[in-house]
Amino acid sequence: MGIKNAQILAFFVLNIQFLSVKGGDYYKSDRLLFDFYSPQWVNTPNNVTTDPTISFSISWGKDMPIKNSKFSWFYGLGYDFSAIRHNIDLKTSPNIDETVREIGVKILNVPYSINRLSTQYLEIPFELRYRTQTKYPFRLYLGTKMGYMTRASYNLQEENIDAYKRRNLNELDRLKYGVTFRVGYGMFNFYTYYGLNGLMPSKRQKGINQLAFGVTLMAN
Repeated sequence: MGIKNAQILAFFVLNIQFLSVKGGDYYKSDRLLFDFYSPQWVNTPNNVTTDPTISFSISWGKDMPIKNSKFSWFYGLGYDFSAIRHNIDLKTSPNIDETVREIGVKILNVPYSINRLSTQYLEIPFELRYRTQTKYPFRLYLGTKMGYMTRASYNLQEENIDAYKRRNLNELDRLKYGVTFRVGYGMFNFYTYYGLNGLMPSKRQKGINQLAFGVTLMAN
């Protein structure tokens, strides 16, 4: 799925969200979640940079109240599409093993207009939720999620050179896991994700964790 298709899907689910929520109907179990966020890499080696992009995830699951209190548990299934613009060189090299990047990341030291890593994951989210039972509820959700990478692509456009593309980057960790935090009031909620594992499962390349900030829209 490319950036353009992702933007079309994001626009589509946004319209679904606004059409499905009516005035006076904000008391929900929040089973369907749309996250729109900007990812970046942290704990990176020197000189690694990332630029803001728009990514999204969709989760659907079951909300289970805890003895009629304001607390509940949530678990479900999800899909995540993430695109990160960066300055790392992810081109193939004879010095890179088929499964692990043993030499660590390299900075792309040539002029370029596009240098983007796109990933897609199937996810399992799990949350402990606090939600007031009001028309415009206050929400505080703390959770975790694990994802399995189903597709990864790398796109590079250097100046005066044909576009370079890669698929199925084996040096990337196919699993990801991290913590999530949501807080908000009414329809709009702030969303944060921090990845606990790194981008690559290499002993020579530690760090490169994903940190994301965005908003969450919810529907019953």
